[in-house]
Amino acid sequence: MAAGVGMCLGAVELLVIAFADGHHRPGAVPWAMAALSAGSAVGGLVYGAVPWRVPTSVRLSVLALCLGAVLAATGLSPHPYALIGWVALGGLFTAPAITSAYLLADESVGAGRRTRAGAWVNTAFNAGTTVATAGAGLLVGRLPLSVCFAVAALPVVLAAVGTLVTAGVRPRPGSAGRVEPVQ
Repeated sequence: MAAGVGMCLGAVELLVIAFADGHHRPGAVPWAMAALSAGSAVGGLVYGAVPWRVPTSVRLSVLALCLGAVLAATGLSPHPYALIGWVALGGLFTAPAITSAYLLADESVGAGRRTRAGAWVNTAFNAGTTVATAGAGLLVGRLPLSVCFAVAALPVVLAAVGTLVTAGVRPRPGSAGRVEPVQ
């Protein structure tokens, strides 16, 4: 999931530049990046203020799904001002998703392995950012920009949906792999 979030953020930076260039509004790029950061800061503050009862894994999946959905919708923006608004909205899910990935890693291992688990989250995020930036660079100019945004969102959306679907089922003991809903 951390790699998918990194892919969203790695692609969005390049796609915002391409969008602004296509609309002959290069001045929109710094505003869009500032909106992403501001949205992320607000999202992180709100996320940290909520006493969550939902498991971290579910929160991470829902946040990642929302981030991907917003990124896909961003590609449909008719104007750079709309794009800035969509990017700000996506930012609301950014810090909470990244925070949840680190929290989940921390919860998933013993005390002696937490640093290593956190490093893997960071590595996955950075690898996702790197791959998506290169991938978006290959797609821009070859596909419509709205399709590029949707393709950039696809990995995190698929990972989130897959995780949410599997979170709702578990193997029954002695069931030879059959699953039942978690109660």
